[in-house]
Amino acid sequence: MIELVSPIGHPRVEAQAARRAMDTPVGKRVGFIWNQYSVTKNFWPRLERAIETQCAPPAVQRAYKTNTWTPLEKPKFDALAAEVDYLVVGVGA
Repeated sequence: MIELVSPIGHPRVEAQAARRAMDTPVGKRVGFIWNQYSVTKNFWPRLERAIETQCAPPAVQRAYKTNTWTPLEKPKFDALAAEVDYLVVGVGA
């Protein structure tokens, strides 16, 4: 018997929480997750400053990854997410 298997394999499916709409980011605690990819080193700090200026968050948390290819570790993500009202996540973070 021949079994055809997708070349992408069997994807792992993670449970996701329901998404909630946010009325406004102004005055809310913000977290940033950035992978420090070299082509974003000029853009990302400016994005953070712009968000902080426009939204005036009472607290800011940051997680800067040292490895651009792997996601932020789940315990670090969970701790960060518990401290903020919303996250701004860079590509590959």
